[in-house]
This record gives sequence, structure tokens and C-alpha cells, in this order.
Amino acid sequence: MGGHAFHDLHTPRIPPALYLAAREKTTAILRLLFARVVVPTELPEKPDYGDIDYLVCEPLPILTSSAPSSAAFPWAAAVRTLKEVLDTPHGNRGFHNPDVIFLAMRPPVLDPTCCSSAAPAPDFWIQVDVKVCEDPERFEWQRLQLNYASGAKMLSSMGKPLGLTMNPEGLWVRVEDMEGGNWAGSMVWLSKETGDALKVFRLDGRWMAEGGFKGKEEIYTYLTNSWLFNPAHFGARLRDEKFVEHIADRSAPWVSFIKTWIPEHYPKSQDHEKDWYKTTRSAVREKVFTMFPPVASTYYEK
Repeated sequence: MGGHAFHDLHTPRIPPALYLAAREKTTAILRLLFARVVVPTELPEKPDYGDIDYLVCEPLPILTSSAPSSAAFPWAAAVRTLKEVLDTPHGNRGFHNPDVIFLAMRPPVLDPTCCSSAAPAPDFWIQVDVKVCEDPERFEWQRLQLNYASGAKMLSSMGKPLGLTMNPEGLWVRVEDMEGGNWAGSMVWLSKETGDALKVFRLDGRWMAEGGFKGKEEIYTYLTNSWLFNPAHFGARLRDEKFVEHIADRSAPWVSFIKTWIPEHYPKSQDHEKDWYKTTRSAVREKVFTMFPPVASTYYEK
């Protein structure tokens, strides 16, 4: 979620047993502070972990009682309390990611017979990233975006050339005649409900279900079964140097999905199909008009 937030600390990747022990301890603590606490679903088959990611919402009185009444969220109290209960001097609100609290905790003590050969050197820290959702109504939407190492970015990329925008607020459809000159003004609101978004992409609810996929292959197949998937789109993106530089920072399985898996599974479909984009964008527009009847009038009034 936040990469390496503590450059002066040794925060190595950790084996699954240590990750699970640290996650169990931290989850119990967070549930004393927030009404809603989830660990976004991890990609399956991970051999090790770089940090522990959380999404939290609705601070409990232990945090809000000491905060100014005007504060939308008690950031100072949350950072201070988390550092105290995790017994660490390392914790702060993100500068570039102001909705995330970054912490570094000492590893829990494990049974010495457990994963001793795979454990990092003794003097290390475990990074914990706590993303705060201040709007309870958008909690599930943010969870959709964070699940599987922010894999919803693949859906966002698929939908973008077809007139759909997925952002932290929700799902939008864009007015084609306006988007070139006024991108923000071209957007028409659809929904922040996860089920609605998956329905637009014609995908089932496994994306939001715990343990919905047993392996990366299942996730890749799930995404490419969407009627909005076109391998030519990703083929074109790979010819864009800026895009290639950008995806280098993404989770390795998603880099592999774009650069290796799609070309291997769709070797003859890496060129643009202009007619497909035009036809499918029109079909997407009709689908969202059917799903959200009031949208059509707003769309054509733009």
C-alpha cells in the first residue's frame, strides 16, 4: 500500500508464519480502536510479505473522546495511540498518502521451531500500513479497490477506453463528446456499490469474497472473462514507455499479468481493434442506462 515508508529501518520481507502472527496481534489492537477493520484480500500463493495492510473505518470513543469536536477524524490521537499500543517510536501520517498511517513494529515472538530458517535477521521491523476510510458509505468500495494488491486497477484500465472511470469515489460513465476538452465535466455518476461495478463488468462476487480465488491463474482468468477485456488494450499500453515505467512499481503478479500472461494467452490479439472499441463503448453506455435509468437524462443534458 505504501511501499517502504521507513527508509532508515530494516523492514525485510517476512515469511507467512511471521506475517500471520504479526497480523493477528495488530488486528486485535485495531479492533479496540475502530468499529470496522479488514485486511484487504491478499494475492494467493505469496511466498513472503513486505508489510501488513489494513483498511479501517469509524473510530471508537477511545480515539474520539480526546479529539477536538471539529475534527473529521482524530489523526493525532490515532497515530499517538497506535504507537503506544504497538510499543513503537515509529509511526506517522503519510505525506504523499495522507489517508494512511504508517507504523513499524517489532516482530512478535514465535515458536523457535517455526520458520526459523526463513525468518529475517533478528534486528528488523515489520511495516504496518493503516488506511483510514473517513466515509463509512465508501468502506466497501475502498475494499474493492484494495483487494488483491489493488487489482481493481486492471478493471479501471479496461474500462477507461470504453467510457468508464473508477476512482476513489466510485464508478462513473463519461460523455464521449466532452471528455477531450473537459474530462472532469464529462463524468456522470453511477454508483459506489461494489455489486453494481462488478455487474457492469459482468463479473461475479468472488472479488469481494474471502478466499474467492485459490491462485493467481484463477484471478487472471476471472478478469479476462469480463466482456470489457480486450488484450489489444494492454498490448498498446506496453508500447507506451511511460506506462511501462509506471507499472514497474506495481505488485509483481500484476506486472507479470500485463507483460507476460496476456501476451502468452492472446498472442494474436495484441493490436487495436477500433470497431470493437466503438461498438463496445456504445453497449456499455446502453447497459449503464438500463441499470441506472436516471443517468441517461443527466448524460444527454451535459
